[in-house]
Amino acid sequence: MKVEVNDFDIRHYSALVNNSPMYNRMKKFTVLCGAVFIFIALLTILVALKDRTVDPVMIICLTTVFFVFGVYVYRTRKANPAVSFRTFTEKNPDYKLKVSFEEEEIVLNSSTSFSNTNSTYKYVRLARAAAKDGFFIILVEGTGYIVFDKNEIVEGTAEELRALLRSKLGTKFKEK
Repeated sequence: MKVEVNDFDIRHYSALVNNSPMYNRMKKFTVLCGAVFIFIALLTILVALKDRTVDPVMIICLTTVFFVFGVYVYRTRKANPAVSFRTFTEKNPDYKLKVSFEEEEIVLNSSTSFSNTNSTYKYVRLARAAAKDGFFIILVEGTGYIVFDKNEIVEGTAEELRALLRSKLGTKFKEK
């Protein structure tokens, strides 16, 4: 059995990542770093006003927290899926992605006018998968998500893919 998806809309992936727990944790950590920075800055100011001296340890802590905060603000902005998607499509207007779900493995072929990449994954590399509201959402460990609409399947059917994922993943495949 082979199920193939050609040229699916990668905006599905962008929307999923925007709502992913990892991205949300990164945003929360960034806010936490900002709050700690403000707290340490206020403590430093209060101690400086009280003692009329500046404690070097507080300055080092303040600088460190500010640096971590700055790094995470930059990473959160850079990791924003909407920005990443827009940048990616501007740089690669002819991007094409083909995914083949074969009996023993998944084959991804991505191409642009200047590159072509093939990746093969065994089903044991899939952390989990789900079929929900006409979409298939598949998480490949250490790589990322494959997300597509059932209408984007060009060879095979959505039912065949469900059956294949059920047989290969067992309880790691959910139908919602």
